[in-house]
Amino acid sequence: MAEARELVTPLDGKATATQPESVVPQEARKKAPTVRRQPPSRKLQPGDLVCGDCGEGNAQTRKFCSRCGTSLATAEIVRTPWWRKLLPRRGAKVRRSGDRPKRRGRGGKSKTGVFVSATFKLIRRVVSVVVLLAGIAYGVFAPFRGWVNERAIEVKSGVEGIFFPTYEPVHASEPPVAPLQLEDFPAEQALDGASDTAWAAPADGKQEPVIEVTFGRQVDLARLIVHNGQKENFKGRARAQKLHLVFSTGKTTDVTLQDAPDPQTLEIENGDGASSVEIHVTGTFKSMAGNEFALTELEFFEKT
Repeated sequence: MAEARELVTPLDGKATATQPESVVPQEARKKAPTVRRQPPSRKLQPGDLVCGDCGEGNAQTRKFCSRCGTSLATAEIVRTPWWRKLLPRRGAKVRRSGDRPKRRGRGGKSKTGVFVSATFKLIRRVVSVVVLLAGIAYGVFAPFRGWVNERAIEVKSGVEGIFFPTYEPVHASEPPVAPLQLEDFPAEQALDGASDTAWAAPADGKQEPVIEVTFGRQVDLARLIVHNGQKENFKGRARAQKLHLVFSTGKTTDVTLQDAPDPQTLEIENGDGASSVEIHVTGTFKSMAGNEFALTELEFFEKT
């Protein structure tokens, strides 16, 4: 107990106030401004660096954003659109630091470029002079104007003939010839323009039916309309399935028909300059009623 009392400090009844040490006033810290992403202040070009904080576009040579000062180490690079790479480059070529341009001629062009440019300018001047003189001649000289109009009509007709071809019927200059024909169905009935008559021939397999048509002049055969079989007795006689055309020029072509009584329009090849044609029936649709072949009508057309 005596030892405990020695540890206790006696109070004299007076309170002692401890004052804090004086502190020098400090300036209030400014709050860092909040950076908001905004549209760039200029049109972005391929290769520009877009700031990730404020969205400003900066040139490739900058290290920090020109608007907010943020580092551009991780900035997004503006890419060149794929379609722009297909277009010819205009304006002066931008080179990187350290690149050396090749030796070029005047105006920064290569020797080949200078030659091509000079040649093009010369051709353009010559064409301009020719067009000017032709325009004056067209307006003043009537025969020249008529000649130009005729050439223009020919060119127009040629272009229309390629994209919108027209066909004119071609008629035989003499009766057709067929080695095989039935007595009441001669070969002439295949070209008489009537649908109630027909050319008929034996179809026993010993000899193929053939008909020769002569036009009396050179024609450019391009289309053939076939009325197959005999209209009044379509299933009673065999019908043509394959035709082999031999032209007077020595060229040939083959066409295939359908087993139908309706007219069939066929485009034929190698018929240019032909004065006659032999039509060989190399295949037929068989008939259960007999061994006779029939064909109602043939119509020939040339391209104009």
